Amino acid sequence: MVASLLVTLLVATAADPALAQLAAPITPPVAPSATNVAYPPAASGDSVVLLELVVAPDGTVSDAKVLEGVEPFSEQARRAVLTWQFVPAMRGTTPIAARIRARVEFHQELPPAAAATAPPRPQPAAPEARAEVTEAPLDVTVRGQRREIGQTTLSAADAREMPGAFGDPFRAIEALPAVTPIVSGLPYFSIRGAPPNDNGYYLDGIRIPFLFHVGIGEAVVHPALIDHVDFFPSAAPAAYGDAAGAIIAGQTRAPATKTHGEANLRLFDAGALAETTFGEGRGSVLIAGRYGYPGPILSALTDNVKLGYWDYQARVTWRLDDRNTLSVFAFGSHDYLGTALVRNGEPGPILEQLASDFHRIDLRYDHALGGGTLRIATTLGRDAQGGAGLNENAVPSTVFDLSVASRIELDDKLSSSLRLRAGVSGHYDRYSLDEPVADASQAPVINSADPPPTNVGAAAHADLVWRLSPRVEIVPGLRGALVASWRNNDSANIHARTTVPALDPRVSARVTITPRVAWLATAALAHQYPALRLGAVPGLFLTVPGFPLGDAQLQRALQLSQGIEVALPADITLTANGFLSAWSGLTDVSSLCIQIMPPTTPPPTGMGDPQPPPYTCPGQQPVHGYAYGGELLVRRPLSKRLAGWVSYTLSRSIRQQHFITLDGSDALATVRSDYDRTHVLNAVVAYDLGRHWRMGSRVVFYSGAPYSDLAGNVPVPPYNGHRGPPFFRLDVRLEKRWPLGKDRSIALIIEGQNVTLTREATPLGLDCMGTMTPQGGTNQCTEGRIGPLTIPSIGVDAVF
Repeated sequence: MVASLLVTLLVATAADPALAQLAAPITPPVAPSATNVAYPPAASGDSVVLLELVVAPDGTVSDAKVLEGVEPFSEQARRAVLTWQFVPAMRGTTPIAARIRARVEFHQELPPAAAATAPPRPQPAAPEARAEVTEAPLDVTVRGQRREIGQTTLSAADAREMPGAFGDPFRAIEALPAVTPIVSGLPYFSIRGAPPNDNGYYLDGIRIPFLFHVGIGEAVVHPALIDHVDFFPSAAPAAYGDAAGAIIAGQTRAPATKTHGEANLRLFDAGALAETTFGEGRGSVLIAGRYGYPGPILSALTDNVKLGYWDYQARVTWRLDDRNTLSVFAFGSHDYLGTALVRNGEPGPILEQLASDFHRIDLRYDHALGGGTLRIATTLGRDAQGGAGLNENAVPSTVFDLSVASRIELDDKLSSSLRLRAGVSGHYDRYSLDEPVADASQAPVINSADPPPTNVGAAAHADLVWRLSPRVEIVPGLRGALVASWRNNDSANIHARTTVPALDPRVSARVTITPRVAWLATAALAHQYPALRLGAVPGLFLTVPGFPLGDAQLQRALQLSQGIEVALPADITLTANGFLSAWSGLTDVSSLCIQIMPPTTPPPTGMGDPQPPPYTCPGQQPVHGYAYGGELLVRRPLSKRLAGWVSYTLSRSIRQQHFITLDGSDALATVRSDYDRTHVLNAVVAYDLGRHWRMGSRVVFYSGAPYSDLAGNVPVPPYNGHRGPPFFRLDVRLEKRWPLGKDRSIALIIEGQNVTLTREATPLGLDCMGTMTPQGGTNQCTEGRIGPLTIPSIGVDAVF
C-alpha cells in the first residue's frame, strides 16, 4: 500500500541566544534532498508526528524527540529522521549544532504489493533554508502495509533488541502471547494448542517446510534480508492455506536503491549480506548467507552430539518500466544432527539422526495497477529430509520431494471503501523414499509411508477488505482447494488414489470504539493434510508437510478469537484476546515414539548385538481435540530508550491421544495434551544507557508439561495425570555500537540465552530411552531433564 507523506521542516535558529550577538551570520541547516519515511508495517489509517531534531555539526541527526504523535507512527518517524543527513547549520564558515522541528504526515492509500513493484517517485530537491525561512515543504513518496485484523507484526528493529532472539525476527516470535515452546531454547512451538507440524511457514508468499535450523535455532534466512514478520495465531487471510495452526510469514526488504551490506561473526556462526544496484538503478542484485559451526559450544557440553547448518539467499530484480518488474529469488538451507548411541554406559560412534535440505527458486512478474498490483509467480523446489535409523546397523531414511508451484495474486482497490484480494494457485509434489537397510531381515522404518505419494493440488481464494464506515472494517474471505494424491506399488499390490476437497471460509472485523480503543474478532475454518514424522528420536519434530498418512483424511480446525487493542500513554499499547480452537482428524506428531518390549518378552538371542523392537508413534493416529484461553500483550517499542514488553498466556489444551498398553494393545484417552502449559510468561526490559550502549534482559516462565507414570517404558493410567515442575530462564543482551559515518556502524554484542543454566523437566527426555543391554530389558523410565540448553554469544556486527 502506498502512502503519501508531506514533510515540512520548521527551521529556526537553534544556537544559544548569546551566539546571536556575534557578528558572524547564522545559517540554519539545509534539509536533505530525499527524506523517505516508510509507512509502519503494523499500522492503519492516517497520522501526524511532530519531532524535535538536533542536527550535529557534521550534519547527522544526533537526537530526535517526539513532541506529538502516536504509535506506531511516532517511533517509525523518529527512527527514520535519525538516518537523515543535513547540510549543517553555519555560523559564518563554522559548522554548529542546531535544533529544528520536523512534521511528518502519514496517509494510507495504496496496497502493500505496490511497494515491491512501483518505482520510486522522483523527489524534488528541498530549497536551501535561510534564517528568515520558516517552512520548506517537501513531497515524498513512501510505502506501507495495511495491518491485518488479528495480526501481530515484528519489525527487524524490534527483533534486534529482543534479548535471547539473537537479532532474528523469526526467533523473536517466541516472546509473543499464544506461543508455547515445546522445549525451552528449541524453536518448535505449539501455538494456541496446535502441534508444531500444523503451523504454516511462508517467505514472500512461498511455502517452506520449516523456519529454523536445528539445535541453535537460527532462522533459515539471514535476518538482514527480513523487513518484518507477520504472525497470525489463527484465522489468517484467505491467501494462506493448508495449515490447521498458525501462520508465520516473513517479508523481505524491498530492493535497495544504493549499495549496502551487513556482516556478523559470532561464537557459533557467521553471516553476511550485500546488495547493489545496476543499470542506472533499474536493477538490483542481493547475495546473503550464513554458516554455522556450533561444535565448540557443544563440545563443552557433550561429546555425543554433532551439529552443523548453513543457508543462502540470492535475489535479482529488474524494472522493465514504471509498472512492470521481473525478479528471481533463490534460497535454501541445510541441517545436520548426529548423536552417539550409548550402550552399557559407553557412547558409540556418531550416527546421523537428521539431515535436512530444502531449496527454492521463485520466478515472479509484478505489474502495478491503477490501485493495486498483480503478481504471477512460479516456484521450483527440492526437499530432502532424513530421520535416524533405529540402531547402529540401520541406515537413516530420507524422503525427497520435487515440487513445482504457481500462483497468481491480485490486490486491487475497487473503491475508496472496498479492496479485492484474490488469487489462484497450483502445486505438484513428487515424493520418493530412500530407506536402505543392513539386511533383508530388517523391516523398513517408515513402512507406513511406502510407497510414497504424488500430490497435485489447486486452490482459489478471495477476500474483501470492506470499510463499512470510518470506524468499522470487515474482511469476509473464502478459500477452496482440491488435492489429489495417489500411491502405487505393483509388487505390494498397493493402488490408492484419493481426491479430497476443502472449503475454508473466514471472516474478521475491526470496530474502532474510540480513537484509542478497537474491538477485534476473527473466525475461520482451516484444513490441512496430515504430516509424516521422520525418525524415532524423542524431541525431533521433523515432518514432511503434505505427505499423507492415510488415503482420505484431512485435519480440520475451527479457529475463533475476540479481543481489544488499546493505545495507552507513553507509547504503550495493550492487546488482550480470548480464543477457542477445535480440531478433528488431528495428526499429533509431537507425541512420544515408544519402544515396545512387554515384560513377558524373552531376551533376544543369537549372534551379534541384539536388535531392539521397532518404535511405535501412537501420536500419528488421527485424533480430536480443543484448546481455549486468554492472551495479554503490553509493550513499549524496543527501540525506545526505556522499553518494556510483557506477554502472558493462560490456556488449556485437551486432546484425544493413543497410548500403548502393557500388552501391546491401543488405548484412546482424552487428556491434557503433551504440550499443555497453563501459564506462559515473557517479560522484557531494555534501556539505552547513552553513548550507543544498550542493555536488556528477558524472563521466561511457564508451567510444567503433563506426563504419565510409566511401567518400564509404557505409560499407565491416569494418562497425563501428572504435571512436571515449572521452568524459568533468564536471557541477557548488551550492545555497544560505534557509528562510522552515515549508514555505517560496527557493534560488539554480548548475548546469552538461559544464563541461569536452568534444566527443564520434560517427558521428551525419558531416562529409559537407549538403555537396551545385551541381556535385554530396560531400566525403569522416569520423567527426564533436558539441558541446561543454553546459548552464549559474543559477536561483532557491521553495517555498511
